[in-house]
Formats: sequence, C-alpha cells, structure tokens
Amino acid sequence: MPPIVLLAGQVLFLLLLYLFVARAVRAVLRDVRSSTPLTAPPPRSPAPQGRKGKKAQTTAPGELVVHIPDGRPRVIPLDAHDVTFGRAGASTVVLDDPYVSDHHARVYLADGRWQVADLGSTNGTFCNQMKVGSPTALAPGDQLGIGKTVVQVRR
Repeated sequence: MPPIVLLAGQVLFLLLLYLFVARAVRAVLRDVRSSTPLTAPPPRSPAPQGRKGKKAQTTAPGELVVHIPDGRPRVIPLDAHDVTFGRAGASTVVLDDPYVSDHHARVYLADGRWQVADLGSTNGTFCNQMKVGSPTALAPGDQLGIGKTVVQVRR
C-alpha cells in the first residue's frame, strides 16, 4: 500500500477522533450550563388553572408514600418542611439508585399548595409520567417518578 494512503487514513482517523471529543465536550458543557444552581430555590409559579381531564381536588396532600424497588414502602408526612430526594446524605429521602442525582427533586409548600420541582437532575423527575420542567402543583393521587422509585401522593 502506498505511504500516502496510510497517511491519509491516519489524518482522517485523527480528524474523526477530534470531532468526537469536541462534540462530547460540547454536550457536557451544555448540560452543565442548563442545570439550575442548587442554592437557588425554584421560581414560584402562578396558581395552576386546574388539571385537564380531572376534577378539581379540594383536599390537600397529607403524605408521600415512597416505593423503593426491593424495599418496604416508607411514609413521609407532609408538614411544613420540605422533602428532598437524592443520593446525598443530606436528602430527606436518600435513594441508592444510579438513575438518581445527588440533589434530584424537592417537594415544598408554596402559596398554600404542595409542589414538586426538579433540582437540575440528569434523568429528570416525572409527575404522572410527564417530565417536570417547572414547579408543578401536587394533588392526592399523583405519582412521582424519581429514578426507579415511585412516590405516591396521598391525603
């Protein structure tokens, strides 16, 4: 094989390798820039206009039932304190799950309503199988998805 062909193959391989590394770095930077800071509370949202396809709930949620895979359900009362989910030891509910971020989600009381907010997690937080993009009001019967864990919202 002529040496020019080998040189062209090496140059092409290096070019593709650099292109791959540049795209990977760009994706990581975009992901880091889009995450919200952990110290800032999520922005308050206006009162929800009601839920489509559901009757308006008049009863506020009173507890969360955390269903951890291969574990016993855990009941968390909703009192005036925030409930945080994540792998970090400082979380209210520590989840040993590779799909859960250190500081994954927060359930908190705002304007007299319990809401859930994603804290910039990698894999997202889900409410009734819809990804939470902004703080979302909770009602009894809602289900949260945090990694492989399902959290039921009850009265």
